[in-house]
Amino acid sequence: MRRSIARMGPVLSFAAMLLAGAVLSGGCYPKTQVYGVGNEAGLVFSVNPPEAEVVLDGVAQGPASAFTEERYLKVSPGKHTLELRYPGYETYTREFYMANSLLRIEEGLIRK
Repeated sequence: MRRSIARMGPVLSFAAMLLAGAVLSGGCYPKTQVYGVGNEAGLVFSVNPPEAEVVLDGVAQGPASAFTEERYLKVSPGKHTLELRYPGYETYTREFYMANSLLRIEEGLIRK
């Protein structure tokens, strides 16, 4: 019995290293991330459902899935109000201040 436990030691430590690597390399990240993009400011979305409508300062901008890191929603620096809307879900509302950066919004809308 002791021999089989001794053999499992390296296997368990390897499994622990794999798990730690997965967590550190992106398995665990904040809901909002900021990236520098020079003199521009923009929003990137990862929203569930992805078809949720993005409304910025009262103006509809299109579905959240349309705004990726390659094609982000350009936003002027300053204070803004963001809404995410989709039929059958509660509206998500957030006020934020934008600087010269790329802000990632990750949100899951709640069913009514």
